[in-house]
Amino acid sequence: MTQRDDIADRFKQGDLARAYDLCLDALRHRPDDLWLRHRAVLCLIRSGALERAERDFYRFRLAEARHNEDCLALGARLLKAMAFEANAEDFPTLARSAADRYAAVFEQTGGHYPGINAAAMALLAGDRERSVDLARQVLESCRSGLPLDPEAAYYQKASEAEAHLLLAQPGAANMALRSAIACDRENYLAHATTLRQLRLIVAALDMPDAWLDALEPPRPAHYAGHLFRTGTGEGMVAPDREVRLKTAIATLLERENIGPLHGALAAGSDILIAEAGVAAGCALTVVLPVPVAVFIDASVRPYGQAWVRRCEVCLEAAADIVEVTTDRRILSEFSLNHASVVAMGMARMRASVLASTPVQLLVFDGEAGRSESGTARDAAVWCQSGLPQHILRFERSVPSASLPVIAGDDASDDFNLVIRAMLFLDIRGSTSVPDDRIPTFVQKVLGRLAAVCESGPDRPLYSDSWGDGLFLVFGSVAEAARAAVGLRRAFDAIDLEALDLPPGLGLRIGGHCGPVQEGMDPVQKRTAPFGGQVAVASRIESVTVPGSIFVSEAFAALLSMSRPAEFRCEYVGRTEIDPLLPMTRLYALRSVAPGSPASGEIRASARTEHPAQQIGIDQFE
Repeated sequence: MTQRDDIADRFKQGDLARAYDLCLDALRHRPDDLWLRHRAVLCLIRSGALERAERDFYRFRLAEARHNEDCLALGARLLKAMAFEANAEDFPTLARSAADRYAAVFEQTGGHYPGINAAAMALLAGDRERSVDLARQVLESCRSGLPLDPEAAYYQKASEAEAHLLLAQPGAANMALRSAIACDRENYLAHATTLRQLRLIVAALDMPDAWLDALEPPRPAHYAGHLFRTGTGEGMVAPDREVRLKTAIATLLERENIGPLHGALAAGSDILIAEAGVAAGCALTVVLPVPVAVFIDASVRPYGQAWVRRCEVCLEAAADIVEVTTDRRILSEFSLNHASVVAMGMARMRASVLASTPVQLLVFDGEAGRSESGTARDAAVWCQSGLPQHILRFERSVPSASLPVIAGDDASDDFNLVIRAMLFLDIRGSTSVPDDRIPTFVQKVLGRLAAVCESGPDRPLYSDSWGDGLFLVFGSVAEAARAAVGLRRAFDAIDLEALDLPPGLGLRIGGHCGPVQEGMDPVQKRTAPFGGQVAVASRIESVTVPGSIFVSEAFAALLSMSRPAEFRCEYVGRTEIDPLLPMTRLYALRSVAPGSPASGEIRASARTEHPAQQIGIDQFE
C-alpha cells in the first residue's frame, strides 16, 4: 500500500488525526503535492478544525490552484462551513463570500455541484435575483445524461431538485428529488445532506415543507420496555399475548418509518422490539450499561433460558454492541440510567445526521412505580425533549423483579461511583520549543490556559497538569463543552510568533464522560477520579487533530440530550485510540453562534411538543 493509499484509507475510516499527520509527513518530502495539501485541509474541515483549516488552506496556497475544481471548491466549502456557525449579523457577509467562491468555480468548470451551492448561498445571503439566475444555469448543466455511478447520478438529480426549488417550483423539485433517491436508494447520508439544505431554502422562501417529511430516511428510535416472563403460570405473560405484542411492535415500526434502533436487550419487551426490528431490516445498536455477560446474568437469565437464547440471536444480528462501562458488578439503577440516556442521545444524534426526527418506542403500563430507573424514567427523560413518543400499553400482572446486587469489598467504602465529564489537553509540537523558550511557553501558553480554567464560569471540580498537558474534570458534559471551547479560543488568540515560539504548536482537546470511582489519591492526598473511563479520555486526546475538540460517543450523546443550543457534535469516524481497546467512535465538538443556521437546526426538533401517543396492542389485531 502506498502512502497515498494509506491516507485515503484512514480518511474513509474516519481516522482523521492520523491521516492529517501522514499528509504533513509526506509534504515534508513533497511540498508541492497538490493532492496531499488538499487532503490535509479536508481532514481539518471534516474534523471541525475550521480555524486551522483556513490557515492551512492559505499556507498551502490552495487558492492558487486555478485549474483544480476540488481545490477551488474546498475554499468555498470552508467559507460555507464558517457561515453556518457564524452569528446572525455576520452570516449574510460570509454566505455571500461563499456564494462568490462557488460561482467562480462554476463559471470555470460548469459543474453542477459548485453551481447549486453558489445558488443556494446567494439566496441565504439575501440575493434572490442572483440565486434564480444561477439555478437556471444549473438546470441547463443537468440536462445531460445521468452518470452510470449511482452516487454521481444521485447528486446530479439532487442538484436539479434544488434548482427547481430555488425557482419556486416545489412540484418539479419533489419529482426530481424522488428520482434522485431512486438512483441511490440507500445512500441515506447523501439524502440527509440534500434535505438539510432544502429545508434551509424552503425556510428562506417561506414555503411549505411538509412534502419533505415523506422523503426523510427511516427515523432512528430509542426503545425500552418492561421485563417479563412468558408462560401460563402466575405472574407470567401468556404466549398468545406475547405474539400480539410482537405483532403490534412490527406494525408500529413499519407505520412510523422507523429505522435504526438503539436500546438494551433485557428479557421481555427489549428483545421483542429488537427481534421485530431485525426482521424488518432495521440496524440494531445494543447499548448495555455493563459487559454483555454481566448484563445477561442480571436482566435476561433470571427470566428463563429461552430469553437467553433469543438475546444471543439478537446480539449476533446487531450492527453494533456498545458496553458503556467495564464494570463487572451486577446492574445498578445508576448504571442503567446512564446507559439509557446514552442510548437516547445516540438515537438523537443519528437522527441529526439523517436530517430526520427521532422517536421513542416504549412497551409500558404507564405506572411510575417505585424504582428510580427503568421504563418510567426513560419515558420521562425523553418526554422532556418534546420529541415523538409512542407507548404500547401493556399491563403486567406483577411488577418486574428487583435488580440483584452484590456487596463491594471493604476498600470500595472509601470510593464513590459518580458520572464525570473529563477533558485532556496537550499541545502538539511542544517538544520543538527550544529550551531557552520553555519559561515563556509555560508562563504565556500553559499559564494562559490555566487562567481560563480558574476564571471561567464552568470551573473544573478537579484539575491536574503534567508536562504540556492538563486534566480537567467537570460535573456535566455541558460544563466541560463550554470549558473546552473557551480553552481553544484562548489558545487561538495567543500570538506564537510574537512570543518567538514555533508556529506549528497546536492545542488538542479530548473529552469523555462516564462513571468513575472518586476516592483519596494516596500520592496527592486529595480526592481524585480513577478508573478505565479516565484512561479513555486521555487516549482520545492523543488522536485528536490539532485545533479540534474530539469527544467520545458517550460524551456527544449526553450532550445531545442536554441540548445546549451553542454546541453541535459532528461524527469523525471510528478510530483506534489504544491497541487494547476496541475501535472508538469520535465526534468533533463545535460551538455555534446564537442565531446561526446551525443553532437553528439544533433547536428545531425541540420547538414542537409531541404528546405521547398511547396505543393499545389490541388496535393492531
